[in-house]
Amino acid sequence: MRIGKVKLLIGLLFFVLLARISYLEIIQGNSYYALSNKNCIRVIPFEGVRGRIFDRNDEIIVDNQISYNISVIPQEFKQSAATLSKLGSFLGKSTSYITKTIKNNFVSSFAPIIVAKDIDKKTAFLIEESKLELPGVVLQIIPKRKYPYHTLASHVVGYLARIDNWRVTKLKDYGYKIMDTVGFSGIEENFEQALRAVEGGTQIQVDHRGRINQVLGFREPQGGKDVYLTIDRRIEQIIEDGFSGRKGAAVLLDVESGEIVALVSSPGFYPGAFLDPDEASYVKDLLTSPDTSLFNRAIAGQYPLGSVFKPISAIAALEKHKITPQKRYSCPGKMLIGQREFKCWSTHDSQDLVEAITHSCDVYFYHLALLLGPDCLTEYAQKYGFGKPTGIDLLYEASGHVPSVLSRKMKLRNWYEGDTANFGIGQGDLLVTPLQAARFMAAIANGGKLVRPYIVRRIADEEMKPQDGYAIGLDLYARRVVIEGLTQVVNAETGSANVGWGDLKVAGKTGTAQVQGKLSHGWFAGFFPYDKPKLAFCFFLENTGPSINAVMLAHQVFTKMKEENLQ
Repeated sequence: MRIGKVKLLIGLLFFVLLARISYLEIIQGNSYYALSNKNCIRVIPFEGVRGRIFDRNDEIIVDNQISYNISVIPQEFKQSAATLSKLGSFLGKSTSYITKTIKNNFVSSFAPIIVAKDIDKKTAFLIEESKLELPGVVLQIIPKRKYPYHTLASHVVGYLARIDNWRVTKLKDYGYKIMDTVGFSGIEENFEQALRAVEGGTQIQVDHRGRINQVLGFREPQGGKDVYLTIDRRIEQIIEDGFSGRKGAAVLLDVESGEIVALVSSPGFYPGAFLDPDEASYVKDLLTSPDTSLFNRAIAGQYPLGSVFKPISAIAALEKHKITPQKRYSCPGKMLIGQREFKCWSTHDSQDLVEAITHSCDVYFYHLALLLGPDCLTEYAQKYGFGKPTGIDLLYEASGHVPSVLSRKMKLRNWYEGDTANFGIGQGDLLVTPLQAARFMAAIANGGKLVRPYIVRRIADEEMKPQDGYAIGLDLYARRVVIEGLTQVVNAETGSANVGWGDLKVAGKTGTAQVQGKLSHGWFAGFFPYDKPKLAFCFFLENTGPSINAVMLAHQVFTKMKEENLQ
C-alpha cells in the first residue's frame, strides 16, 4: 500500500516537471530565444590609479594623468565597411589597420581589444556620442604614468612595461594576466604590490544594438598606495646635470641613518618610453646601446676601488699596532716587490701616514699591505661592508668581491706578495659598488657604525622602519688620524683633491683605478662637513681618466647645493 503511494507521488512529480519543461520549450521558447539574441552581459573594466612616487620633500617624481583609449568587443563589433569606415574617420586610421589590429590582438569574444591609445578628449567625446552607430566600440578612461622631470631618478623609480612570460608565471596567483602592465626595476618593481591598483568594472546588460538595458553590478577600482622616498629631487637633478651624460654613478647618504639623499646612475633613460609605441626605436636603442643606460651603476656596478681603499689599510695598520702615525717611508716613485717593480704615480720622498693619505702615496701603502698581510686586508675589507650587499631596498644589488688567499687556492691559483701590495691600494681583484664606497665612508664619519642604506621612508601612511646599523669597532684614535688625512686630501695645498673648495668643509679620498686596455676609472668618496659629518658621498666616473674628473664633478655639485641652500 505504502509502496503504491510512493510510486504515485514520484509519477506526479515527474508529470509536473515534464509539464514545466514543455511550457518553457513550446509556449515560452520563442520568447526566451528572442531575449537571448537581443541581450547579452558585458563587463566594462575600469582601471584604478597606480600609486604615485614622491621625494623627501613630498614633491611628485612620478604622477598619473588621464588617457583615453578606444577598444572594441569582438562579439558585438560589426566589422562592416560602414562601421569600419566611420570608426577609422574618427581615429584617423585606415580600415585595414583596424581590422589587422583586431585580428592580431584577439584573445576571446568578450575581451576588449585596444585599437587606439591616448586619443584626444574631443575625439573621445565624438565617439561616445556616436556609440549607437558603433556597436561594440568602448571608450576606456585609462590612468597613464606621467614623469614631470622626464629622466630624473630613472634608475631609482624604474619603469612600467607589458608583463613578460616569466612574471606572468610568477605573479598569476596575485591576479596578473597577459597584457597587464607591471613594474620593472627600481621602486616600480620592488614595491609593485603597494603601487598596484586593483581593477574594477561595471557589469551591464545590453541589447543587440549595444544599448544598455540595465546595470547588473559595479565594483569600484582601488587606487595603489603612494610611495615616499628619502631622495631630494633638487639634489638629484643637480648631480644628473653635472654628469652631462658621462657614464658613472653618485651616492649621497646620511651618515647616521643610512637615508639615501641622492642616488644617480648615468646615463639615465626616459621611463615613459616603454609603454609608448611611438618610442619603440628609442627603447631598442636603450637595449642595444653600449652605454648600457638601463644598468644601475650605483648599486649593481662592480669596479676596482683604487686608492679610496687606502683609509682601510691605514685603519688596519693602526688598530693592529703595525705602525704609528709618525712612521715614515721614503717614496722614490717605485718599489721592488719580488722580481717586479711596483710604481707610484709620483715621487713623494719621505712621508708619514697623514701625508701619505694626503698625497695618495702608493709606495707607503705597499709597505703597509706587506706588514698587514692578505688575510688582514681581507678581514678589514669585509668588516667595512665589501663583498656583500648593503641591503638597500632596491632589487638587483651586486655584492662586489673581496679577494682572499683561500678563494685563490680554491681556484688552484697562487697568491703572491705583489697581490698583497695591489690589494693594499685597492687594485687587483677587489671589486666595489659606488653605494658600498659611500657606506664605508659613512662608517668612518659616524665613528664605526655600518648603516643599512634605504630609500623608501613611507608607503601611504605607514612609516618604514629601516634596520639599524651595527658597530664594527672603529678605534677612535685611528679614526681621528684617518679623518685628518682625508681632510688634508681636500684642503692641503698639495692634497690630491684640492681644487679650491673655499669654505666647503669636505673630507675625502681620491682614487684612480687602472683598467686594462681602457681609460681608468675616477673615484672621489668622503663626507661633509668634516668637523660634524652629516652626509657621506661617492662620485664615480667610468673610463674617463684620472680621479680629478670625479673631484671636479663633486666640487660642482656641492657648490651648487650651497648656492641653493641644500646642504
